[in-house]
Amino acid sequence: MTIKAILFDKDGTLLDFDATFAPATAKVLAALADGDTKRKSDLAEAVDFELDSGTIKPGSVLVAGSLENIAEALMPHTGTDDLATCLEIVDALYVKYSLESLAAFPFLESALDELAAMGLALGVATNDSEEAAYAHLDQMGIRDRFGFIAGYDSGYGEKPQPGMVSAFVEHLRLTPDEVMMVGDSPHDLKAGNAAKTISVGVTSGGATADQLAPFADYVIDSIEGLPALVAKHNS
Repeated sequence: MTIKAILFDKDGTLLDFDATFAPATAKVLAALADGDTKRKSDLAEAVDFELDSGTIKPGSVLVAGSLENIAEALMPHTGTDDLATCLEIVDALYVKYSLESLAAFPFLESALDELAAMGLALGVATNDSEEAAYAHLDQMGIRDRFGFIAGYDSGYGEKPQPGMVSAFVEHLRLTPDEVMMVGDSPHDLKAGNAAKTISVGVTSGGATADQLAPFADYVIDSIEGLPALVAKHNS
């Protein structure tokens, strides 16, 4: 079946996850700790963040979890037992600090240009909040490239559930096999599989090709290789 649309994950797929979220996380944890060294250490441990090196450990909830999952992990060390309040605070801090370190992949715009020239409809599905998705896409100057943008809080559920992917397919009135779901984590690919779309893994995020392969129809280095892959698939 001819591919007519592509749904992208955001972090690690469109933007450089480590370059953006490692420094942002350091600032978020510092803000939540409010000068309390022990609390800062506990917060970092809760999300598998290495304070000394300023890096996110493999398997961290920060990599594949939703913002709600991150807030749940941090909440016991924030002084509040209300998830909605904690989530609101964490979301605002991440939006603020991630915009300060936001790093798009250098090939992002050219890849999107090529895909648009091929007549493909594009969308974004992220386990980040919808507010953060719009803020990041705006700052990267690419928001207008996407006719569908959804976060974990947009009403479709979070990945690896298929809701966001299925909503994109329905939004465009396509069949699942006319759509590619592209992401850097097994969560992204599992969501595509559950929605019966074509799943494409990219190794530009935290997962290796071996980790992505069991859930992917294709694995490529980054979305820079996507136009060629779509052209080959459609030939």
